[in-house]
Amino acid sequence: WRRYALAFALMGIGALCTALTAYLMRDVVNEAYVARNFAGVLQVSVFAFFVFALRGLSTYGHAVLLLRIGNSIVAENQRRLFTRLLEQNIGFFADHHSSEFIARLTTGAQAATQVLNLLITAVGRDLFTLIGLLAVMVIQDPIMSLVVFVIAPPLALVIRKLTRRIRTVAFNQWTGNTRVIETLQEALQGMRIVKSFTLENAMRKRFHGHVADVERESNKMARVSQRIHPLMEALGGLAAMLVMIYAGYSTVYGGATPGEFMSFMTALILAYEPAKRLPRLTLDLNATL
Repeated sequence: WRRYALAFALMGIGALCTALTAYLMRDVVNEAYVARNFAGVLQVSVFAFFVFALRGLSTYGHAVLLLRIGNSIVAENQRRLFTRLLEQNIGFFADHHSSEFIARLTTGAQAATQVLNLLITAVGRDLFTLIGLLAVMVIQDPIMSLVVFVIAPPLALVIRKLTRRIRTVAFNQWTGNTRVIETLQEALQGMRIVKSFTLENAMRKRFHGHVADVERESNKMARVSQRIHPLMEALGGLAAMLVMIYAGYSTVYGGATPGEFMSFMTALILAYEPAKRLPRLTLDLNATL
């Protein structure tokens, strides 16, 4: 938990640096085009350099930490699973195929790490970054910030429907992969019997059928999991259009400074990626589980 806490802290620093980048755009534009102050532009530019460098270091730090934690969790899960298998009686193994144990030792042992990394990354990187950028947008123009929340209700409905579909497809994928391993293992262990009774065609047909089932389910997963992208692009484009219209009107007729407009637009553009990744979290978690 200490390493996770440190990774969280580094993600928070990275999120703060991202928000500061958007906020600094206001000062750069105002100092250059409004105040005509080149010295002020130099000061803001040097500060921006250190902000970018700090964000790069924090990103490197939390990425390495999460990978090290994940590797240790996978190793510990595999050790515990193998120990539990050695403690079972003979009847337990008669009721389960060995391919199930192989699947759990490989895919199952990594599932916990994948889930934890998804959650930690989503909360520590994307959520913190999104909160920081939304704060910048609210500071620049509270009314204009409300436009961003137009995309939330329709997105939530679509995510709910996709989640149910992905959960079913993911289970079918896991079951199919287990059957592929089972058929392969039976063929290898019983190769003498296969050769003696010329069962090559039967085993090939059985194996190809299981592989085809997995391929079909994988194609379903590809279609379902990627359906969110066109929706996010359309809703993001709608929000950007409304913001640009309002921001342009406020700058031309409302007396807003160009720096405020530039800062808000920068925050909106930077917030788009974490806002797009967060809705995928539910889909990715269900696909992993």
